[in-house]
Amino acid sequence: MMATVPVNILESSPRDKLFFTGPFHEISKSHITLKNLTYKQLIYKIKTTEPKKYCVRPNLGLIGPQQTVTVTVILQPSDTSMFSFQGQHKFQILHTLKDDPDPKKSPEELWSVANPALIFHHKLKCYFETSEEGEQRKKDEKLEVKIDNLKDASKVIDEMKSKIEQLKQQNSKLNISLTESQKQLDHARKPSQFP
Repeated sequence: MMATVPVNILESSPRDKLFFTGPFHEISKSHITLKNLTYKQLIYKIKTTEPKKYCVRPNLGLIGPQQTVTVTVILQPSDTSMFSFQGQHKFQILHTLKDDPDPKKSPEELWSVANPALIFHHKLKCYFETSEEGEQRKKDEKLEVKIDNLKDASKVIDEMKSKIEQLKQQNSKLNISLTESQKQLDHARKPSQFP
């Protein structure tokens, strides 16, 4: 039994869709970036539902603490139209923490003794696009990143405005308190009118 991927162990980019850009009678490549979010080594293995159509390099490996690896996925040339397989081909990213302290063990040896109950998984579906669609998707992705950055900046600005307003209110209260204290001090310093 495998566990579903916890958010704080591994980050995959792309997260759920792996795109391949035609023409498909030639080799088409895509990349998966895996980031280890822990302070321990991770072992990963990538499987596909269509092993004769794809090569994954490297399909098994170690990721150091807080490190990133890039995996290349190669779609073999095909005479059939790949567009009819949208979302049907899948990749599964299996991963677990490295528990064995022996630095001499290969990823294959480590994977063979990994506890199946502690193996997490994440799935990606394959999508196929023309070169024009691929260019447009890349432009859209860059635009989404810019929009996300603007949203993040807007949140920071809103938080700063809120803090400034809080500081203004505190300053106003301090000024009132200072004025009251000054009045009391002035009153205490005045000589009494009665002898």
